[in-house]
Amino acid sequence: MSPIPPQYGFAVLGGLCTGLGVRHLAFGGGGVGRLLESALILSLSGAAFYTAYDLPRWDLSESGRWRAVRISALAALSFAALAGIVWIIWLIDHHAFKLSFLLSFAASLGAAVGSRASLYAVKSEEKLTEAQELATLLSINDRVLRHNIRNELSVGLGYLDGIEETEDRAEIAERVGIVRNHLEDLVETSERTRRIASIWRTDTLHSIDLVAVVEERASQLTAEDDEATIRTELPDDCVVRAHPALSLAIEEALRNAVEHNPDGVAITVRLWRDEDGDVRVDIADTGRGIPENERRTLRNAEETPLEHTEGLGLWMIYWTVTRSGGTVEFEDNDPQGTVVRIRLPGQSGSNGPSDGETETWSPSETDDR
Repeated sequence: MSPIPPQYGFAVLGGLCTGLGVRHLAFGGGGVGRLLESALILSLSGAAFYTAYDLPRWDLSESGRWRAVRISALAALSFAALAGIVWIIWLIDHHAFKLSFLLSFAASLGAAVGSRASLYAVKSEEKLTEAQELATLLSINDRVLRHNIRNELSVGLGYLDGIEETEDRAEIAERVGIVRNHLEDLVETSERTRRIASIWRTDTLHSIDLVAVVEERASQLTAEDDEATIRTELPDDCVVRAHPALSLAIEEALRNAVEHNPDGVAITVRLWRDEDGDVRVDIADTGRGIPENERRTLRNAEETPLEHTEGLGLWMIYWTVTRSGGTVEFEDNDPQGTVVRIRLPGQSGSNGPSDGETETWSPSETDDR
């Protein structure tokens, strides 16, 4: 079942204000003054209806649009409460004004102001967040260019020095093999960087069967590494609305636990839906653990020369979960190791069939241009 569009929220708000205007006209008595008062209320409620019509052209996220609806409703309630306080003050001073008109007018005015101002407020907030995320992304890419790529090229060039004068074919083959390995690492680093940038650029959500993803990725890794053992605690099914790269994030978390720890590490994946309806994924291992400075970097969502993650895998997990509207935490496991805790917002009717099959996600071809 698809969620209710946010513009319906503005339409309901406009309908409530229209109802106040109609009620004021119907039960407040006759007269030109009453007619003008009701017309004023109805005209103000038109701003909320216009916002409902105008909302699709605003470049706002789904959560941002609902936040604008909440801001508008709160503004209407605040204006009405303020009008009620003013009326009480007037009543005490024996200058009481018409309470019905005062409350209706204030609520409609609040809805009109809130429905328009909230869009600009939310848009400014999202643009600021986007700029901060982009600055972090550029910082990551800058660190990769300055550190990883430079080091790989320096090592490769070092092994190429003097290879023309070398007549020992075995030594040449060894040097060429080393250079090839470093160039392959360089290609992998470049691909990961491009993938992270593409994850950040993608803001669509797909329906994904998380149980199938965990089972598939766990089976893939255990098939690649005979020493890897991954235990799972999974429900029968669990469909979430998430970034299409979520399967890669799950794989990255599992691969980090397998490859960056000694043989024999115990890995457990636990998936469940909490009492709030949110989906929780815990990936725990008994390995060396993630250094505190790296976890602090991810918590702050920033890269600095003195504080940076050694690899890009954790950033891939962070951006994928964040773009899915969820959160990710990296905590110590007891007695040792790391727990990657992923929390994703729940989906209404998620126990039924998904409206989109899980598919392998890859960066857009336009990223190469």
